[in-house]
Amino acid sequence: MREEFDSMNDAGELNDLVGKFANMIKQEKMYFFDVEEFEDIIDFYLERNNAKKASVAIDHALRQYPESVTFLLRKAQHLTSVNKSVKALEILNNIEGIEPQNPDIYITKGTIFSRLKKFKDAIREYNKAAHFSEEKDEIYTRIAFEFEDMNDFDKAIIFLIKALEINPDNLGVIYELSFCYEVAGREEDAIEYFNGFIDKHPYSEVAWFNLGIAYSNIGLYEKAVEAYDFALAIMPEFSSAYFNKANSMANIGMYHQAIRTYEETLKLEEPEGLTHFYIGECYEKLGEIDKAYDSYRLSVNIEPDLAEGWMGLGILNDRAGNEKTALKYMHKAVHLDELNEDNWLYLADAYFRFKMIDDAKQAFEKVVELAPDNPDLWLDYSAIYADEENFAKAIELILSGIENQPQNHEYYYRLAGYLVKKGREKEAYANFELALKMNFESYYQLFEFYPELKESITFLNLLEKYR
Repeated sequence: MREEFDSMNDAGELNDLVGKFANMIKQEKMYFFDVEEFEDIIDFYLERNNAKKASVAIDHALRQYPESVTFLLRKAQHLTSVNKSVKALEILNNIEGIEPQNPDIYITKGTIFSRLKKFKDAIREYNKAAHFSEEKDEIYTRIAFEFEDMNDFDKAIIFLIKALEINPDNLGVIYELSFCYEVAGREEDAIEYFNGFIDKHPYSEVAWFNLGIAYSNIGLYEKAVEAYDFALAIMPEFSSAYFNKANSMANIGMYHQAIRTYEETLKLEEPEGLTHFYIGECYEKLGEIDKAYDSYRLSVNIEPDLAEGWMGLGILNDRAGNEKTALKYMHKAVHLDELNEDNWLYLADAYFRFKMIDDAKQAFEKVVELAPDNPDLWLDYSAIYADEENFAKAIELILSGIENQPQNHEYYYRLAGYLVKKGREKEAYANFELALKMNFESYYQLFEFYPELKESITFLNLLEKYR
């Protein structure tokens, strides 16, 4: 009760102080305020995002205390917030000579340089601040952000680790470090780091969670599930851990368990369309099409702009032979997410099946524009021209695929078939041999596409040679 009373009393005194300052401005008089009183007035306005009145208070403070580093620094910080960087830097350079060990000066300068995208200058100033600041973890985090803006994620990782060594409870830094490891393609390093971190801090649910992400990123889904389970044991209401755990389960075919785990997510947070979409995918994999359809429909009812949900409905209608409905939903999906290569590919394949060849070609060209390294693109696109017996164009397209993915054995099997159809048997034989060397087990792909080649002694002999 006493603390509550003191707090109310302090609030009343602050309101009286601010009221006194406001009356002074209104009456155009000059009252005396000590340094702490001006600081309280300035903070009062800043906390209420009233930058204009805060600026007036700073100016009056400097009239009474023109040499005060505190108010000069506040002035510089205010000028920084209103994008008057040159004036702010002038003030900061002056007060740096007065208080060279004041970290706030260098932090403010670093902030200015960061906004000006002078990242190296910002890092230099933050490093100066780190020499004098007691909150080094915050400054190391700022330096890491500058390196991220320079796309130097390896150096960002170094400083984020430094920050965590000082303050291992900084959850934001743990998430940021996980992100940097992922962008840098250093998942195995992430696994090693988070395992070491957990040895020291075994009850950090966020560390377990990000360890799960690292395992998942390299396809170790069983280990990911274990990591998420530890996170959930520490924090049973960790909804993101349930969601990621369900994703990992789905990736290893544990569809029933994944559905139950997604449902746990729905109990802990507001229903999201994407969660219902993933549940629908699981039902689809289980062959429970009616439940999958209901889940996809629910996903778009909750989130009408969810392209994945509309495409799911489109694909199920396509499989059911409902051409008009399928295309309606697929069109909606590509309209909502015009940069989604998979959706364009689904649409292109549907056009092809529905004999809408010109539309299919246009849709495939969109995929070429978005993702020329998509492994299915060149196989499906070239098949249109093969169906038209335009094998010259089919060969041209599959060669484009090889250019983008020279180690994709499927392209060489398909190319061999097209070359046979074009009458270029020697080249076909050479490409079939190359494909057998790359991946013998997939030899059936040639015969599946062109079953008549099962009667070719030449190709069968070559097949026996590599069996």
